[in-house]
Amino acid sequence: MSSWISGIPPRGEFFPPTPRVSNFLMNFYRLWPIGFCLRHYGLGTENTLKRRAIADQAYSQLSILQWTPLSSFQAMGKTSSNSRFNIHGRLAWTIAESAGPLNLLYILYTLPGKLKPTPDASTSFMGTGLPAQYEILACLYLVHYVNRAFYTPLFVAASMSPIHPIIVIIMGLHQYVNSSNIACGLVYSALRDEVQGYDRQLFSYGSVLGTIIGLAFFSEGLWRNMSAEAILHNMRRDAAKRKARSEGKIEVSYDKVYVIPPPQGYFRNILCPHYVWEWIEWTGYYILGGTWGLGWGWQSPALWFVVVEVATMLPRAVTQRNWYMEKFGKRAVAGRAAAIPGVL
Repeated sequence: MSSWISGIPPRGEFFPPTPRVSNFLMNFYRLWPIGFCLRHYGLGTENTLKRRAIADQAYSQLSILQWTPLSSFQAMGKTSSNSRFNIHGRLAWTIAESAGPLNLLYILYTLPGKLKPTPDASTSFMGTGLPAQYEILACLYLVHYVNRAFYTPLFVAASMSPIHPIIVIIMGLHQYVNSSNIACGLVYSALRDEVQGYDRQLFSYGSVLGTIIGLAFFSEGLWRNMSAEAILHNMRRDAAKRKARSEGKIEVSYDKVYVIPPPQGYFRNILCPHYVWEWIEWTGYYILGGTWGLGWGWQSPALWFVVVEVATMLPRAVTQRNWYMEKFGKRAVAGRAAAIPGVL
């Protein structure tokens, strides 16, 4: 482990991320869902193999733990734990999730000026110097996180359970790494020779088709994700009001009031459709990124965003289904899967 830690770049290279830090963060991000370390520090040396073995062991354990009973210790939402250190749910969620969009903006407005040559695309409309298509990708990311970090927790959610500080830190770290990958991908991709003059290719048949499909996936996924979450929050509000009336209380408390959605609409076949629509949303983002020059393969930060989303949210969905089963019983679950009909 000490060898692995010694390979971490100096702190000064992280703000904003240098190419070495960008590669380090991307490799770190890849390890979570796949449980092993590929090309983490190069190939061929005995020392490299030792580092890889150490990282392999650590990250495979982290990945596997999500599928063990320990996954129930997720101190947030329905499965939040009681701790005197817990932070108010709305505040904790907003702090953790806002780390992503704030860090992305920081990198987009500081990193280009440190590069030689400095990006200076004529189509830039945000003042970053990046091509318009990359700034649009940045805006789409920000739209998602304005909803996720501010609009939903502060204005839509009936209430949010307290979150343990450790979970807040992990969430914030995840947002930092992911937003750094996206932002660095946008900035450094703009410097690639093959991207120079890419604006002229955006109106080819393939690019137009990819743009239409990507935007359709992203917008449909975002809208339906928000709609499914709104249904859950409204159901909680209605249940809390009914509970207050039945108890003869004037003040309505939404704390720890949960309901299981009936098997209809978004929830007909699965219990966590908002997760699935979010995966579709970011799949659209990946399609747009590939179409607009961010890359399609192993190095695409948008691809790994989708992979990590599924790898971390799917076990969470299974945990929630188990919680529904314990809380409301098999009959209320009605044979529905967690997120993948007939599978999980």
